[in-house]
Order: sequence, then C-alpha cells, then structure tokens
Amino acid sequence: MRGIVSNPTYTGTVYLGRTRRTPSHQRHSPLAPVGRDHGGHPHTPREEWIAVAQVPAIVSQEQFELVQEKLAHNQQFARRNNTAHQYLLRALVSCGVCRLACMGRNHEGGYAYYACRGKKAPIYSCRDEKCPSRYIPAQQLDELVWQDMCEILRHPEHIVAAFQRAQGGLWLPQELHARRENLRKARVSLEHQMERLTDAYLANVLQLGEYKRRHQELEQRLQSVAEQVRQLEASVGRRDELAAMVQCIETFCQRVQQGLAQATFEQKRQLIELLVDRVVVTGEEVEIRYVIPLSPKNEQIRFCHLRLDYFHCPTRAERLDHLLQRGASGSKNQYIGHLRRFRALL
Repeated sequence: MRGIVSNPTYTGTVYLGRTRRTPSHQRHSPLAPVGRDHGGHPHTPREEWIAVAQVPAIVSQEQFELVQEKLAHNQQFARRNNTAHQYLLRALVSCGVCRLACMGRNHEGGYAYYACRGKKAPIYSCRDEKCPSRYIPAQQLDELVWQDMCEILRHPEHIVAAFQRAQGGLWLPQELHARRENLRKARVSLEHQMERLTDAYLANVLQLGEYKRRHQELEQRLQSVAEQVRQLEASVGRRDELAAMVQCIETFCQRVQQGLAQATFEQKRQLIELLVDRVVVTGEEVEIRYVIPLSPKNEQIRFCHLRLDYFHCPTRAERLDHLLQRGASGSKNQYIGHLRRFRALL
C-alpha cells in the first residue's frame, strides 16, 4: 500500500531509476542461515530520476504531495518509535521455535512481554500457522540476562576458558611442544620408510612400477606432514598475540564490573548491545550468545555489524583462521563468541 501511494506514476509521469539495488550490510535475521543475499532498494535523489512516458493521471500533484507529507508524519510518530516502555533486550530476542524475532508488548496492568512475530496474523508473520510459543515475561528475562552477564564479567576466567577451547589448546606451550614432537617423529619415520623402499628396489625385491607407486605415496604423506609443521610454526608466532588478547579480556572485565551495581537503564542497555549478540528463548530454555571485545577500540562497535559470513558459510577451520588473522592485524573483527546455555523458570 505504501508503494502505491508513494508512486509518482499516478500523477501522470513514469520514471526510471527511482530506486537502486544495494547488497545487504547486515543479517536479514539473526537466526536465519547464512548464504541468503537480502539486499535493499533505497530511493535515489529525485534529480536522478528519468522521465520516460506520460500516462493518464489518477491524482493531482497537490494530492500526491499531501499524501507524502502524511506518510512522513506517520513515520515519525509510528508505534515503533514509542519510547514509553523500556525493554532492556529490545531487538535482541528471538524465538527458538520458529526462528523469528520477538517484539516487546505491553498489556494493560503494566505487564510487559516479548512476543514472537510468528504469533501475529499470516499477513504480518509470513507464516501459514501461528507460532505455538508463549509470551516471555520481559522483566524476568531482562533480569535473567543481566544477572548472568554480570556473573560472567565478575568471573573472566569463564571467558578465558571459552577462548582457550576455541583455539583447541594450540596456544598453550605444552600442547605446541607435544604436536611439534609428534610431527618430527612422523617425518623421521617416513624418511626411514623411503630409505628402506629404495634399498628394496636396489636389491631387486621390488619392480620399478611398484617402487614408483609406493615412493609417490610416501612423498605425499611427507608433504602433508611438512604442511602441518608449517601451520604449527605459524601458530607458535601467534601464541604471544593470543596471550595479549587474554589479558585484554581480563582487563575489560575488571574495568566494567566496577559500575555494574550502580548502572542506569541506559548504561545497562549500552553494555547489553555490546556484549550480547542474541538471546534465543525456546520454552523454558534461554540461550545467551555473548561476544567479548579483544581490544579497547572494539568496545564501541556492536558485533552484529562486524559479521562477514552472512552470504558465505565458512568451515570451522576457516572461521578460526580468519579470527586469528584479523586479531593479529588489530582490526575491528577482534571478537570471540561465548555461548552459555541454562534453564530459566519463566
């Protein structure tokens, strides 16, 4: 309907170039699978429009301009701009049943809830059936997430442990030493096998064709070991950088936790936006997806603005390698995800 009443064609002139397709710069949905390119079609300046034809006018230019003024007024005073009710997790809650976002709703008597968009009529939810999930009490969920986040910030060792698990223990000196020794033994064993294979061929125990086949297999295995050694040595150089990231995590938590008890709603909201990527509610289960900045300059950027895998689903190895490379270069993608599941009585 908005597209109809804002289309200047009804005034008698057909234009080209009124919109321009642009790629998406953020997730279409926080829980939607990656690989879906949902771009936008923003309006271009009027001077860029190209008049191509004249058609019978249905409305006058004066009526059209009055409608545009009304649309602008409605946009300014729409319900989505209502700030009468405060929701700490505004735009951060998703339904774990139908994977849609949840909206804040305030009922008579002062009861506030987060309601799944899938519970609305099909014309709004774009679903054939309504979502069976129940309303989520906003105050209880807000308190639950806030208290859990405070607990994590007061105990940064939980974040450090998650960071160590994300690296698979490769950043620890003893793990590096053990892997390096195992690879050395594997290389020595393969070299001895190649020597024995050559001795067997020279002694006419093996035919030339069999010798070439086995020798090629051993060379391939030796190249694989050499590649693993190269990757391991590269990770050794990152160990000090990862240790510095751990220090940044601990410093950030110690600095933030000092004002948690006296934080105002605006301060809580600012901290929630920085550290919580998504809160997924499925029945009585609440899943909080945390993100922790790994450098001071990343503390002003929300994690959802930094995701690069919306249109390409990388493998686990690619994600880890990308994180380490970006972290080493000091870029804004120095973030890690910290996932914690627990049950909550709502």
